[in-house]
Amino acid sequence: MAPRREYLITHYDRDSNKEYQLRAPKSANIILLIERLICRDLDTETLISSCLRANNKRAYDPFQIIDFREELRSEQAKAALQSQPESSDPIGTYNRAREAPIPIGKTLIVAGVNHEFFVKEVEA
Repeated sequence: MAPRREYLITHYDRDSNKEYQLRAPKSANIILLIERLICRDLDTETLISSCLRANNKRAYDPFQIIDFREELRSEQAKAALQSQPESSDPIGTYNRAREAPIPIGKTLIVAGVNHEFFVKEVEA
């Protein structure tokens, strides 16, 4: 049986010191979880003003979620194609590599105004 995987969310303070870590099952909506963790640290006025339509055109986004998962999958697929350049099924090779699990320990998501939340996939 393959080892179970889960998300490890690490929150750092402004001085790059680890504040806390949280483990979440892979079945959790990780984007929603991060948004809720970020909202917990915001004061009410900041949170409400970030959602007002009047501030819609401003660049302030308290979440600032950068998702690297698609980029990592694409890199895996390109590496698979480069390792098998004479493949008779390059599309299949590309698709299988894209669907393969992302290696454990890679940073999947960075979030927060100061990029203080990091999400990695780890073994349970």
